[in-house]
Amino acid sequence: MQSQDFSVYAPTDGSATEAWVFVRVIDNFGDVGVGWRLSCLLAELLCLRVRLWIDDLGALDRLVPEHAGYQPQIVVETWQDDEAAMQRQLAAVADPVLVIETFGCDLPSAVQARMTECRPLWLNWEYLTAEDWAVDLHAMPSLQANGLEKYFWFMGVDAASGGLLREADYLAKRTAFQQQVSMQQAFRQQYGLPLQHSGQLWLVFAYASVCWPQWMAMWRQADAPMTLWLAGGQVVDSLRAAQVIAPDALQQDGDVYVLDKLTLVRIPFVPQAAFDRLLWLADAAIVRGEDSFVRALWAGLPFFWHIYRQDDDAHLHKLHAFWNKAMAGWPVGVRGAFMALSDDLNGAGNLDGLRRVEVWQDLYANWQNWVKAAAVWSEMLHAQDSALEKLARFSHLPLK
Repeated sequence: MQSQDFSVYAPTDGSATEAWVFVRVIDNFGDVGVGWRLSCLLAELLCLRVRLWIDDLGALDRLVPEHAGYQPQIVVETWQDDEAAMQRQLAAVADPVLVIETFGCDLPSAVQARMTECRPLWLNWEYLTAEDWAVDLHAMPSLQANGLEKYFWFMGVDAASGGLLREADYLAKRTAFQQQVSMQQAFRQQYGLPLQHSGQLWLVFAYASVCWPQWMAMWRQADAPMTLWLAGGQVVDSLRAAQVIAPDALQQDGDVYVLDKLTLVRIPFVPQAAFDRLLWLADAAIVRGEDSFVRALWAGLPFFWHIYRQDDDAHLHKLHAFWNKAMAGWPVGVRGAFMALSDDLNGAGNLDGLRRVEVWQDLYANWQNWVKAAAVWSEMLHAQDSALEKLARFSHLPLK
């Protein structure tokens, strides 16, 4: 399917400059992470004043602790279920030119009533997927009971999809950081990260799983120096529950635990704005959630995606759809070993201990091919229009 220009909406008098973004927090920081990044890009690239309605301010405060002063064009509102309270909030705000409900969250009836009066562009910003059906449905309208049309925005990796969230200066920032050792060391010191590491450096930000004791055994038996920066507590909790590490190990940020040639480091929780620099320091990564997955794509390094599990294994269709496209040009040896381990990580495979080690050694032997393949895929994605560039074209809102 060829990329299309869905130019369906434009402000009539140029006076409407406010966008509303609605977020319900379901998956810890995943939903708020996408909602905040989208809000920032709407403000920065489309020059909109953004009103972010969110039902869990605590999650936002942790992910973006400086949000009150970070982006003055974003106003954060508590999304209240009480209809009278919502009515009072709406009475004090300007009409929006754009309303985005993230991930199918249902808008309050008071908001929809307001929309029937000012008739903004209404988008349902869906979860990222590389499945072909999403490209076919991207930007399609759906007539609602209130007479408004809602358009479905599917982010994805295909040129005809809704694209991915990316800052205009991303590549310049990545290059500057990777070329300046002093900047890297200052970042390590700021967050209490080790100034040195042994062997390959992996960033691991993943969900709790029974696979982690098995993967630690795999890496130990591979007998090559390796350092894991463990972000968040879920992987550590899995290792402690399986008695792979001592009960009092890795309790505090900065704690180190050594298993033969494998060095585990518990790193502090970093705000969203700092996550890219963790990836830029790493040789490879295991990431979870949508926002972290996209940042790993932009970083261009080898990584596994520990995808959020869904009923009936629906997440595996999403996982395979992405990797089948990403690996189209990969060498056969890299592709086979990678997919075996990716499936093993996400509950789709059945590797025994010996086979797991053999597959890892195959992938490790093809390391440079994997590095090159990941970089080439990332460069291809960078060459595509970003989600905000596509949204500007779709909406006729001016792009900065």
